[in-house]
Amino acid sequence: MRWFEDFKEDMAAVFVEAAEAIARFPAPLDRRGLAYINGFNPLVEGSAKNYICYLLPFWLDDAAPITTAQRRALSLANVFVMLHFFVQDDVMDTAPEDWKEQLALGSLLQQEFQDRYRALFPSDSVFWTCARTMLTDWAASVTAESANDPFLHDPLRIAKKAAPLHMASAGAMLLAGREEQLSLVSELVDHTLVTLQMADDWADWQDDLADGSYNCLLSMIRNELSIDRPPTAAEVKHALYTRDVLVRYAELALPHYDALLHSAVRIPYLLDFHQSLIGQLNHDSNGIAEQRRILAAGGLHYFLAKNAKN
Repeated sequence: MRWFEDFKEDMAAVFVEAAEAIARFPAPLDRRGLAYINGFNPLVEGSAKNYICYLLPFWLDDAAPITTAQRRALSLANVFVMLHFFVQDDVMDTAPEDWKEQLALGSLLQQEFQDRYRALFPSDSVFWTCARTMLTDWAASVTAESANDPFLHDPLRIAKKAAPLHMASAGAMLLAGREEQLSLVSELVDHTLVTLQMADDWADWQDDLADGSYNCLLSMIRNELSIDRPPTAAEVKHALYTRDVLVRYAELALPHYDALLHSAVRIPYLLDFHQSLIGQLNHDSNGIAEQRRILAAGGLHYFLAKNAKN
């Protein structure tokens, strides 16, 4: 995990500064905001890890040579982007009782990232045109995701749900004076976001099935079963444990990895991160195959093998 370990010091500085800004929010939003950011701090044990949101400016070191101060500024701005849009997702997905406080917090977080990007880019910068496109893509994605079933037909559209995080990559490319490569880098980030979503959907398929959220793995299983309804939990488990669906699912991530591997623009850290996602999918699919092999060999063999590992 060099893509994380190499930037721990930067992450510490970025999240301290973000927490200091949130501590200045009016009560009770200061306390709510601090609890929220603590839940996403990658240096806090047990926190949610959304590495690409705040590490992207550092991963682009080769493609966009800018100063450490500029990378930290972009990372800090994107921490607030991340928090703002997670608040939006929470409100849309769960309709919490405290939605007024949630929306108020989201507005303050939005102000924070806008202020920081304004400090980096003048009003006539192409950055703001890019940002408008990102917000439009995000809005279209979250309102029509399930209806259009993009995973098997237009998988790069899956990435549009995370379009706002491109503010960091666009910012880095523009600060480096490499606007001509901005579109290519954006596409490479999208390829990584698709695989990241695939990995998340494998981990979350049971929750997504229960609440009706769109899920790439469930979409694939529904397509293979030729049904026009969500698969049942039993159908999903049958596909996973008897029909090797996770093997085929992991294979669908390979073209996205290859896009980075063979790109004219080299982004080693992003490539390594992408490889780790595919590695986890392959590890899990191999684990299922091994469980099935042991079961096929007989119950006693399974019992002995399982207990030998415990």
